[in-house]
Amino acid sequence: MKSNTIIFIVIALAIVAGAYWYFFTGTGNQPPLTATTSFENVSQAQFQTLVTELQPISFDTSIFSDARFMGLVDLATPIAPEAIGRLDPFAPVPGVSGK
Repeated sequence: MKSNTIIFIVIALAIVAGAYWYFFTGTGNQPPLTATTSFENVSQAQFQTLVTELQPISFDTSIFSDARFMGLVDLATPIAPEAIGRLDPFAPVPGVSGK
């Protein structure tokens, strides 16, 4: 065997051993730090406060049944279909000199 092959095998075994240690010894499954957890609790409490402030908001939907709303007309302009352009826009145009 060449020395490059031996080095490659040693490195591959070290990577496999490291992956085994990380996934199967339980060190990779630790809970997050307490500072992050307390920050999440604070942001969750702020979110709950905002939700309770927004719940009393209501909208009057009777406008949708009003005669003035029903009399509105759509003024959208229909778009006419266009012809497809050239397949290669940079190709020379037939009949036009390139001067």
